[in-house]
Amino acid sequence: MRSPPAERTDIPALKSFVEYCRLRHAPARSMIINAGDASDSLFYVVEGSVEVMIEDEDGKEIVLAYLNPGHFFGEMGFFAGQAERTAWVRARTDCRVAEMTYVRFRQFADENPELVMELAIQLATRLSRTNRKIGDLAFLDVTGRVAHALMGLAEEPDAVSVPGGMAVSVTRSQLARVVGCTREMVGRVLKILVDQNLIEDQGRVLVVLRRADPPVEDERIEESA
Repeated sequence: MRSPPAERTDIPALKSFVEYCRLRHAPARSMIINAGDASDSLFYVVEGSVEVMIEDEDGKEIVLAYLNPGHFFGEMGFFAGQAERTAWVRARTDCRVAEMTYVRFRQFADENPELVMELAIQLATRLSRTNRKIGDLAFLDVTGRVAHALMGLAEEPDAVSVPGGMAVSVTRSQLARVVGCTREMVGRVLKILVDQNLIEDQGRVLVVLRRADPPVEDERIEESA
């Protein structure tokens, strides 16, 4: 899974927007938004990274997106008029986020329409990526989903370039939440990818060695395995 592309931070109105916001510190793993909360404010990532999540019918977390500096979140209520949040947003790292109420943002947007356009572009991009993720969950087997997720994580800002590839810090439990399977399935897929020389498994750090074709057919793991 890859996050939406880095967003523009050179829009003049952004500096004023942040200055008018309430700045909040969110420690790593703390919840910023809970599903069911009143939907009445907009957020902007100033520093750090957050994850957007939903729960399936069994109560299991599924990560929809990672958002980084320059990304807005909490915008659905502004555009769609939803009274309650429909997803959770949790800090992946120590974060600073800017928060502004919808009422105040409407006033601010009247004088800064380019900011509304940026917000709409981000929303459209995120919805498109969410649709692709839903397609992955429906049509790719777990091996393909893990491989796609690792390639996306290798493009995240916190991925580290190392000889031969990109190192990503991720646990099996975190990968399971991203791809919608069990931790045990993730472990078996990682072994396949290691055997195929696509990744190096260093525990909490995985090195994605190259972007390659999907794993060969006879080594895929099906959901029912």
